[in-house]
Amino acid sequence: MKAFGYDHNGGPEVIEEYDVPTPELKDKDILIETQAVGLNNFERASRAGDFRTTTHRVIPGRDVAGIVKQVGSDVTKFAPSDRVVAHGHHSYSEFATSDETNTVKLPDDISFVQAAGIVTPGVTAYNAVNLFGQVEPGQTVIVKGASGGVGSLAAQIAADLGANVIGIGSSKHEADVKALGVSRYVAYDKEDPATVLAGQGDVVINSAMNGASSDDDVAMVKDGGIISSVAHDEPETSKNIQFNHIAPTSEVSDTDALSKIIELMTNKGASIKIGYEYPFSLDGFRQGHQTLEEKHSGRVIIKK
Repeated sequence: MKAFGYDHNGGPEVIEEYDVPTPELKDKDILIETQAVGLNNFERASRAGDFRTTTHRVIPGRDVAGIVKQVGSDVTKFAPSDRVVAHGHHSYSEFATSDETNTVKLPDDISFVQAAGIVTPGVTAYNAVNLFGQVEPGQTVIVKGASGGVGSLAAQIAADLGANVIGIGSSKHEADVKALGVSRYVAYDKEDPATVLAGQGDVVINSAMNGASSDDDVAMVKDGGIISSVAHDEPETSKNIQFNHIAPTSEVSDTDALSKIIELMTNKGASIKIGYEYPFSLDGFRQGHQTLEEKHSGRVIIKK
């Protein structure tokens, strides 16, 4: 089968096309014929060598939407021809694999492109709100980075729970974020969120790049509140607050998170901004990674 990856680090040009065997399934595996792939910054950083030096061939990709081609002998919830979305493996290829714990059936009214776009940001947002943020109905939830993939979904998830959601982002994204159902929007390039929202948040969700401006989170959260943040370092404060780092977790299954996101998309019109769509080809994957390098707005999708 056709697959795309790299065997050494560098820019998008190190991505190559390979002819590799179709995966052989274990008992609990699902083989998915790839229709759309969501690209993530983790994959960009791994390709660039930001984490470690690559010394062998890598076929990246976790976010996949497609059609079930084959299932292992122990799989009971899926069958060939099912439309699915998954937090799978090696999705930069014609056939990806997953299992029942990270795969969800995809309704006909949700496109493969939209589905591929919500996988990693959807799982992250769901956990940011429900596990790390412990959001409850009636609370005021402040979402930083509300125009991004994780932030926009976190805002929609929190609003669906009955929270009063305030979004923070740049002024150019104000209309887009307000359309998500937030009750208020604060443009950081027009006013200082830490000042105008001081002490207002029961929960502050920081999904901005690298958890930027964590001191602002402390200013905005109420005493006794929670900061749910992608930042690794806990900000210093004398306030009685709980700081939870948003990270991959086994406490919530991918199936639970993805199922809820798909339900919100079907019943409440939840969505994520798709910024770029490229073809399932060598040029497409290289263009997609170049777009990630340039930090454009919106999800980057490869589609057949």
